[in-house]
Amino acid sequence: MTEKHRTTVGPVMAFSAKRADVAKFYREIAGLVGEDDEQQTWLDAENAKVALNEPSDRETPPEIRGQSGFVVWFGVADIVGAFDRAKRAGHVVGEFYGDYFFARDPDGRYVGIFAQEDPHGHDHEH
Repeated sequence: MTEKHRTTVGPVMAFSAKRADVAKFYREIAGLVGEDDEQQTWLDAENAKVALNEPSDRETPPEIRGQSGFVVWFGVADIVGAFDRAKRAGHVVGEFYGDYFFARDPDGRYVGIFAQEDPHGHDHEH
């Protein structure tokens, strides 16, 4: 019998000279909450954290600080509302695919926003 393990994702780290704008994007579009300090913003989702850092962070090697990032997916309860907000703000990339869409944050990182499953089986789409 083999032992099963579960891989988790997070925290997701990004570096940005536009940290306040990027944090606002993730708060408004993906519904994350969190706190800012002088060098970093920590944003919380139910199952992971997003850490936004200043590019001047000296605790991280320069090649890591210059990394353009990953496509990270965020599950939201109100996919239609998130799409509408992202479209109004000019962040949508491509189309609305019914239960997901792609967006681009102010630094140009692509993210996926998807409809989080309702544990009660209710349909959140219109």
